[in-house]
Amino acid sequence: MDKIIQEYCIGCGLCQSLGKAELICNQKGYLSPIKGDEKWLRTVCPAGGKQCASMDFNHIWGRIEAVYYGFSADEVLRRQASSGGSLTEIASYLLESKKVDAILHICASSENPTETEICISTSREELLSRCGSRYAISHPLSSISELDVNKKYAFIGKPCDVTVLKNFQKLNPIIAEMIPITMSFFCAGLPSIDAQKKLLEEMGCNSRVVSLRYRGNGWPGYATANLENGKQCKMDYNTSWGKILGRDIMKMCRFCLDGIGEMADIACCDAWYLTEDNKPNFTEADGRNGIICRSNQGVEIVQEASALGKLVVTEFTDYEEKLKHMQFYQHDRRATMFEKYIAMKICLKPFPKYPMKIRRYQKGVGIRHRLGIFKGIVGRVLKGKI
Repeated sequence: MDKIIQEYCIGCGLCQSLGKAELICNQKGYLSPIKGDEKWLRTVCPAGGKQCASMDFNHIWGRIEAVYYGFSADEVLRRQASSGGSLTEIASYLLESKKVDAILHICASSENPTETEICISTSREELLSRCGSRYAISHPLSSISELDVNKKYAFIGKPCDVTVLKNFQKLNPIIAEMIPITMSFFCAGLPSIDAQKKLLEEMGCNSRVVSLRYRGNGWPGYATANLENGKQCKMDYNTSWGKILGRDIMKMCRFCLDGIGEMADIACCDAWYLTEDNKPNFTEADGRNGIICRSNQGVEIVQEASALGKLVVTEFTDYEEKLKHMQFYQHDRRATMFEKYIAMKICLKPFPKYPMKIRRYQKGVGIRHRLGIFKGIVGRVLKGKI
């Protein structure tokens, strides 16, 4: 098996569902292929880099047609969702306007709230009952072969999931016609099952968990676990994600070139308010998204939803200046990817097949910081941590 594809598998499940590969699950809960059609995998998997031909390397935020601040006009949804509820509201509009018959996405597992399952929502009620971030391992494309070829779907997934889908659609026009709309969100990584266990332990969960929300019911909201014994455990977002879940993520996530959903028609992020020193302010507030339209179709959808009063949007004209502070990690990960690439190559370690054009993202980032990233990667390799 191709070492790059094997080590940087995202575990979407598409290859196994189509009989293109056999996957195994490691101790962290992540999937990776042990055998399969290597040529097909190199074409479809994000680590193969085929999607890079469609990326805009001249702009660190990728392909952009329009950018807005936005949130759902439904105050209940706005509060319930992880941030502003924009993705759920747009998905609801797509159903109500008959642009699609169903939304293919991920929700909490009905058997284990720390796990996920694939769901197909066909109504606003279903979408609202399933909304919210799931910081847990998912395989959203593992049932794509079971979709109804006579229906149209919109897909909501992690940026890497959208990349796989887009790469696959180039090989399969039928799937491209079935799933004409893709939406995503800014993603900082996929936590392991060990991270899930640690989260519950640190929250003080001493009984079986019957429900778990990682965010929502406020912005950013609290990680909230309801236990079988009636107890409720909570933890603030900065601790749950910043100190626990975000510290133990999949290998590909640390070297992901597209945590910003560049391949999707629409990508949403937290448009955090900033402190005086340009740091994200995680004080509870009314949710607000950054809505990035990456295709003309995406622009049309957002504008139509806004015109009907579903979304409240305003132009985000200074996004290039503000986003690098609101979404520092996403900006920094892209801006220093070249240094990571060089460090891994020098250490003779497999690395995703990104083009040398990733060097263009360095603009505006100091050489001292980039050198620090380079040294950090080399150090982790020497210590056997990569």
